[in-house]
Amino acid sequence: MPVRPHAKTLARPILPFADQGAALGVVFHRLLQTIKLERDAFVWMDFNDRATGDAAILVGVTQILLSFGTGRSIGWLLNPLNLIEVLIAGAFFWLLYSGMTFLIVRYLLDAHGSFPIFMRITGFAFPTLLVMIFATLVTDSFLLTLIIGAGWFVVIVARGISYIADLDAAKSFLAAIGGYVGVVIVQSILSGLRLF
Repeated sequence: MPVRPHAKTLARPILPFADQGAALGVVFHRLLQTIKLERDAFVWMDFNDRATGDAAILVGVTQILLSFGTGRSIGWLLNPLNLIEVLIAGAFFWLLYSGMTFLIVRYLLDAHGSFPIFMRITGFAFPTLLVMIFATLVTDSFLLTLIIGAGWFVVIVARGISYIADLDAAKSFLAAIGGYVGVVIVQSILSGLRLF
């Protein structure tokens, strides 16, 4: 008896476990390349739309780990409302920072690039913010912790901007730091209005 085509596709898993492992391997490989500032990572982000979803996953996982680093317990995080709050805070920072750097590059520095690519760069730089957890062990100063923790993040974003927008290092750092300053200003305004 002939097998109907749709029966074959239903019997086959959408993504076999070996392929899932390979996909995760690609993400971690690109993450390591990003942390090491290798140009190949930024080329891959530029031409791979799937990298936006990978960046979103990295943001979510990093945000959860950061919440543990600030003293939150697993029990606290198992509450769905708390988990959603943590993930929304990470997504808010990710989108706001990506938007700020995009606007600075496009409209202040008159360079090129698209918003999704800025999201990918920011998302793949996001795990470096975990350095803030270790910075709190070294210093009690919130400002110093922020500078230490955000330093490598800004360096990675600046390197990505330099590649994507074809800007020199000084302008790329200006955009990366300007985006961070913009996020701090917006968060300060929203917290003053008790919206964030």
